[in-house]
Amino acid sequence: MDNHSNNEITKKTIMICDDESDVLISFELLLQLKYDIIMVASGEKCVEDYKLHGIMGDSVARKLKEYSETKIILISAYNIDDVLVKELEENKYISKYILKPIETEHLTNLIDELLKN
Repeated sequence: MDNHSNNEITKKTIMICDDESDVLISFELLLQLKYDIIMVASGEKCVEDYKLHGIMGDSVARKLKEYSETKIILISAYNIDDVLVKELEENKYISKYILKPIETEHLTNLIDELLKN
């Protein structure tokens, strides 16, 4: 029996989408040991695998929900209207909304929690 394969841990894949390259790099550096990272710099790139084009913002979450059970954490540097956040959460377009800055431990705990469900 090969014990080596029993000790290997398969990393879960997560996608990080942000229009600021330094934010993408920061998240990658913080999370790459624990997760396989896919980094994209726009809403269009985020949904490219779903053959969708020309969408931005909360529309990305809405479209992804149509095609998959992807869990989305919306992280923003700007306060998003509470009514919009509530609608996105209630309709399960997003799993969580977090205002930047965010602590790495809090983010990884949140990701782990969502990946278990």
